Amino acid sequence: MLTDVTKPVETGMAVWPGDTPFERVTRSFGEFSSSTVTMSLHTGTHMDAPSHRFSDGKTIDEIFPFIIPSLVKTQGNPAGKAVLFDRPLTADQAEALIADGAVLIGTSCVSIDHGDSTEAHVVILGAGIPVIENLNLDAVAPGEYILMAFPLRFTGADGSPVRVLLADCPEDILPVTVFPR
Repeated sequence: MLTDVTKPVETGMAVWPGDTPFERVTRSFGEFSSSTVTMSLHTGTHMDAPSHRFSDGKTIDEIFPFIIPSLVKTQGNPAGKAVLFDRPLTADQAEALIADGAVLIGTSCVSIDHGDSTEAHVVILGAGIPVIENLNLDAVAPGEYILMAFPLRFTGADGSPVRVLLADCPEDILPVTVFPR
């Protein structure tokens, strides 16, 4: 089974205090419509590139999409995996994940950090590891999955909205599954 853990992007959604709110304007061109969007690249479910905190860090276009094993809301060996939490992390927890080989770290919270802290961001992004924030993990049972995360290739950008899917097993990925409408 595939589970989409991406939060919908919609008018009126909460954004980080002081960040650009989401707005979509749609115009008609004959029988077609076209929308213009104004928003922060850190709106909704998004990926922070290391350049979000470090000017010499990798930008989002330098990060290849992820299709990797993951641990979701559970303990286990994080080596070579994405690790997703339903809570923020401390710097010590972030350091332990990096030391144990995690290659992507995410949370269902609006920030990987607790409160006003930026320590987890500094540790994770400083190690060159991207962060995914604002995941929708409410309906996901703790366990091991295959994570698929696809940031947009904004040249030189510090982040991107990201579509994140979890697969229970490799057979769920191929052949490509079409979600019901």
